[in-house]
Amino acid sequence: MFESLKKNLEQEKNIIVNMQSIQNTMQNDPANKKFYDANLQGLLRQLAILNNAIPDLLKEGGLSAKSISPNPVSSINKDQTKNTVVKKKLPVYANKISKNKTQPTPSTSIHKSALKDRKYVTINKDDKKEFLKKLKLSDGAMSKINRDDKKKSKVVIVKPSSFARISNKLFRKYSDKLSPQFLNLEKDLKKANIRFLLSTYLSMAIASVAIAFISGLLIFGVLLAFSFSNWIYFALPIGFSGVAIAMFYLYPSSEANSVQKKISQELPFATIYMSAIAGSNIEPTKIFKIIASSEEYPNIGKEIRKIIAQVHIYGYDLVTSLKNVAVRTSNKRLSELFSGLATNIASGGELKNYLEKKAENFLMDYRLERQQYSEMAGTFMDVYISILIAAPLVLMMMFIVMNVAGLGMGGLSITALLSLSIVGIAVVNIFFIVVLNMKQPKV
Repeated sequence: MFESLKKNLEQEKNIIVNMQSIQNTMQNDPANKKFYDANLQGLLRQLAILNNAIPDLLKEGGLSAKSISPNPVSSINKDQTKNTVVKKKLPVYANKISKNKTQPTPSTSIHKSALKDRKYVTINKDDKKEFLKKLKLSDGAMSKINRDDKKKSKVVIVKPSSFARISNKLFRKYSDKLSPQFLNLEKDLKKANIRFLLSTYLSMAIASVAIAFISGLLIFGVLLAFSFSNWIYFALPIGFSGVAIAMFYLYPSSEANSVQKKISQELPFATIYMSAIAGSNIEPTKIFKIIASSEEYPNIGKEIRKIIAQVHIYGYDLVTSLKNVAVRTSNKRLSELFSGLATNIASGGELKNYLEKKAENFLMDYRLERQQYSEMAGTFMDVYISILIAAPLVLMMMFIVMNVAGLGMGGLSITALLSLSIVGIAVVNIFFIVVLNMKQPKV
């Protein structure tokens, strides 16, 4: 009897925890309020059924239900349980005890998908069917909540770079000495959101240059082994090293420029979203948390996560954090927005009005950029038609005339001239594609 009573009480405790979880989820998801209300009512009914079995269990053990629960049974107001299910004291349901008949309390198993084993509780025979029905309903609700929680609590784990670790071990003492001479490179690393310290990045650069030099030296040695006339390739090690240095030096600024363009494309819409959230008079830090958690603005989200990290990890106030990130961001418009927000928050201004005006300005700039790109694309089309459609036709006619007349050009045959023309057209086409791709605004 006592073991069955213990299992019933443990199950009731789990039900109360689940009710608290559903209530918290319902506050963050008001659109599905009816669904959560139905499940709360189902959990309450489970409590009632479990409590129905307690008097029989106590009677089997030779105890009186009144000695354990002196409070009378109270009814549940459905309207009240929708809002205050767990905050108020949960009502105790008791079944009327038959004075003449003592029926054994049958046991039914409860299986939860999250657990491998089965848990047994003791309930009245008449309540078994309804209990299983309510249990299935509540298990479905809890599985949905657990899936939502997993999605919300998705953690991205970034493994450390093995190449960076090895480079630090070999060249850290040299990179530390060189770091003060590359302060501009450090700023580009921060603006490009590259996850390496300056000293680590320089260590990787030195390691890459060493690998490039050794590779060039090996290639030169192999060529020299075939023929001593290949000594002219002695510049290969120096050339490979120079390319590695140029790539490591130019990459951060190029990446920062790419990030700046991506932020410009997201900024008008993110600002509109922020102004809509600010209209509900929500606390400013929560506005940034909502934007940072949104997948619609990944690049602005990275900048906003820097603000949140400075507030919650480093202990800065919001105004100071906004100013710090405004100095280091690669996009000037975003820097102006953060600086203006810092001033607005510090002076107690109307945040919604400020964001609405900035959103209008950003949207106007966005439209102008699209219009400029359309005009530039039209100009490119005219040039493309002139150079790559009309010019090849003229050249073709000229080559036909030269072939009939038996003429050449610079000692080259007509076949060689045609081959050079085809290669030239292909190169110019590639050039046009690259330029259009660089100028095209991101969607």
